[in-house]
Parts: sequence; structure tokens; C-alpha cells
Amino acid sequence: MFDANFYDVQTDEEFWVSGPKRDRTDTRYGPANPEIEPGAVTTYHAFLDGAPLPGRENG
Repeated sequence: MFDANFYDVQTDEEFWVSGPKRDRTDTRYGPANPEIEPGAVTTYHAFLDGAPLPGRENG
């Protein structure tokens, strides 16, 4: 995995997963708008406004 941090065990496809950042530098290479799944839009915008991510309420 030269340029990836995860891979699909069924297809061996490698990909990079980055956590969200409040300064919106979510992408790995340069400024860009991240692709946000429709079911996560509300949580993402709440995170940008200061709410903790689900499962990370305590750090």
C-alpha cells in the first residue's frame, strides 16, 4: 500500500480515507471540496460548527 491507508479485502482495491477537519482541509492533496455521503451531511455540518463526531464525544 504505497499510497493508501485502507484496502478492500474482497477486491484488493486500495484507497485513502481521511477524517474530517474543521478547517475544511479534508482532502489529501490540496484544497478541494470533499465528497460527503448524503446521510452524513447533517453530522458533517454539525461537526464544522463544533459538535463532536459520533463515537468521539470523549476525545
